Amino acid sequence: MPTIGQSITQREYYTNSGDNPTYDNWGTYQYMLLEDIINNFLLTYVGDDKLINKVERYEVIFHAKRAIQELHYDALREIQGFELEVPDTLKIPLPHDFVSLVKVGYVSEDGMIFTINQNFNSSTPKSYLQDGTVHKNILFDNNDNALRGTPVVEENWREGTEGDVDKPTREHAGGRYGLDPATTNGNGSYLIDKDQGFVLFSSNLKGKNIVIEYVSDGLYGYAESEIKIHKLAETFMYDYLVSTILKGKFGVQEFVVRRAQKQASASLRNAKIRLNSIKLGELTQLLKGKNKWIK
Repeated sequence: MPTIGQSITQREYYTNSGDNPTYDNWGTYQYMLLEDIINNFLLTYVGDDKLINKVERYEVIFHAKRAIQELHYDALREIQGFELEVPDTLKIPLPHDFVSLVKVGYVSEDGMIFTINQNFNSSTPKSYLQDGTVHKNILFDNNDNALRGTPVVEENWREGTEGDVDKPTREHAGGRYGLDPATTNGNGSYLIDKDQGFVLFSSNLKGKNIVIEYVSDGLYGYAESEIKIHKLAETFMYDYLVSTILKGKFGVQEFVVRRAQKQASASLRNAKIRLNSIKLGELTQLLKGKNKWIK
């Protein structure tokens, strides 16, 4: 199947003609490949009569990837979805391109996603094996590395979350007017361990399909021929590359660097406005009924 940047007919786009259609063409026109951004930059912004007379391609690739990360953190924030069924271990690994968590929920039979709250009353610490002596010494392997086991918190978490989810076992914690939403609802709860890279769910969610919504840094691919950038952020990519490359060059005057940085900042602001456009119809729908008194 054709990829981003390749010309396809309308029939190929809408019908996904081919031996193994994957619908990869849908919506690709709004993106550009990082490879094309880099080639355009080297062709247009680098030369003897240009502000940047010489720069290596690997330097441009490094700064371009940093630009994509800054763009995703600050402007794009495109929410990615990750769905898996909760296994018997109640553990689900974090997505490989995970940066920041947005929302966790489970899929109901009618396709709705019900939010699952994080439980802040527990944690997933590292557990080290100990001997049976009075001093409970930590056990080590032949390379003098501490042996690790399953934390007691994790085992008790699996066993302690069983039961009728409509009657939370911790419903009296904090008093009637100080209930913790993470432990007083029927949707279950989860613990997240970003260091070890997994999410631990309560046992009443076993076998359910979980959706983890998260923010990625955009570097889900390893090669510039796999990473894509939205066309509305193309100008920011060029301006960011100019400012960062000039900042690292020796002998460039300070006012030139500052001017390039201001231009990159303005381009980022424009990219935010373009990518996070507020539609009048959506805004009107959200504001309907906001001026009504709740009786």
